[in-house]
Amino acid sequence: MNAVKEGDKVGLLFEAKLENGTLCFKNEKENPLELVVGEGKFSPTLERELKDMKEGETKTVTLEPDEAFGQHIADLVVEVPKEAFRPDVNLVVGSRVSINATSGKTVYGIVIEAKEDTFTIDFNHPLAGKKIIFTVTVVSILPVEPTQSS
Repeated sequence: MNAVKEGDKVGLLFEAKLENGTLCFKNEKENPLELVVGEGKFSPTLERELKDMKEGETKTVTLEPDEAFGQHIADLVVEVPKEAFRPDVNLVVGSRVSINATSGKTVYGIVIEAKEDTFTIDFNHPLAGKKIIFTVTVVSILPVEPTQSS
């Protein structure tokens, strides 16, 4: 039976939970997550853990915040004057907001506090600062196609 190696395209059943058991993400067998091992589009730690797994094998991996979505950064929690938003926008605690940064990128945040004249918005990833427990099952392995040299 083939084992996962660098460059293989793998199909995965994937579940991510917080330490308290809260489910963050889960895909179904009909919709496997596909990735090419080593392309760097996934957590390097998880990609390392996939290597040598066989089809049908399941593994649980706990990622520390630095390996997952990063640490929670206090400087990304910002107080914004309510007047910075259009008057017809009804923001409350828990509302998601998008702001066009001066760099031209759009950044997303969550309103975590509403005061009389300001909103406090957290621009960290919602899972920043949290350990994430991943359970991964390899459902398919498409080996690396050998390249022909001329």
